Amino acid sequence: MRAPPKVSVIVASYNGEKFVAETIHSILGQTFRDFELVVVDDGSTDGSRAILRDLATGDPRMRVLEKENEGLIATLNRAIAESRGAYIARIDHDDLMRPQRLERQAAFLDANPYVVGVGCLLQSMREDGTYVGKPRIRQERLRHAPSAFPPRQQWLYGPTPMIRADALRKIGGYRAQFVASEDRDLCWRLGDLGRLDRLPEVLVDHRFHSSNMSRLRVRTQVYSALMSDLSAIARHFGLDDSPVIGRIDVGGDYGPAVERYRSLLAPHYPVESYLMFFQMRYELWDVPGFPSRHGILAAVLRHVAERPWDPIRLFLLRRAALYLMRKPRGIGGHKATSH
Repeated sequence: MRAPPKVSVIVASYNGEKFVAETIHSILGQTFRDFELVVVDDGSTDGSRAILRDLATGDPRMRVLEKENEGLIATLNRAIAESRGAYIARIDHDDLMRPQRLERQAAFLDANPYVVGVGCLLQSMREDGTYVGKPRIRQERLRHAPSAFPPRQQWLYGPTPMIRADALRKIGGYRAQFVASEDRDLCWRLGDLGRLDRLPEVLVDHRFHSSNMSRLRVRTQVYSALMSDLSAIARHFGLDDSPVIGRIDVGGDYGPAVERYRSLLAPHYPVESYLMFFQMRYELWDVPGFPSRHGILAAVLRHVAERPWDPIRLFLLRRAALYLMRKPRGIGGHKATSH
């Protein structure tokens, strides 16, 4: 058997025949050579498997595993389990790596042994590969502070991280209850172990297209993001939220889970204030299960009136005024990852 590579690149593939070959070529063309590519096909029904099999015959670094359809989380965790590298880098089946991504990230982890994982900036592109806007260059140091208001996370964009394999396995990989915001939950739990960092350069091109996000998936994503935040807060205070997680109705009625977290965290964190902040932060006015744009303002005013001296509630009121002056951006006010 060949010696383990320094890096394992993992790809979860599902019905990606239109883009997956371009993605694979961007990986195999990296300037860094000491890596393996583990592609797990999640029961594709299009021509993806034939494309992947053909590509794998041309490069011994590439392995293709095929299984029945189980969804993104199970597919990613299977890829992690099959990886042999000291570092694991993720890329989605329709995104592209720029040539020096693996080289830059591996060198950073080699030079900074206290860093658990490192991401980078990404450039958004349309289905045809043309770029959308410009990446936001952020130089700030990432901060892990679940108990802050609002919570502060060491956020690494979904298809960009390279993570130490031992840390990824220690936290148990991705969690199915947080599907559609699985990368947010992952960053919270990795942040419990140590520092995450982000290289201030674009090393990934992230593709947006018509199949990225349905209305139902937006709802699942935003509630999953909220649950991951509340779970991180619970862990910070040493609270066992496994009974709450075990009863999350993925894609269904998230209301009971919100109420359970509200009860669990009530003595420790202003959950009600954070729920309002979260809605404003992501502009969830037209996502089912959240109040209307003007309804949230009324809720904030009632909330502040209960404790007008509370600095968190006054902060919330100021944010409400700022967000409500903005022009609505539509469902969720944000983009999201695919699969």
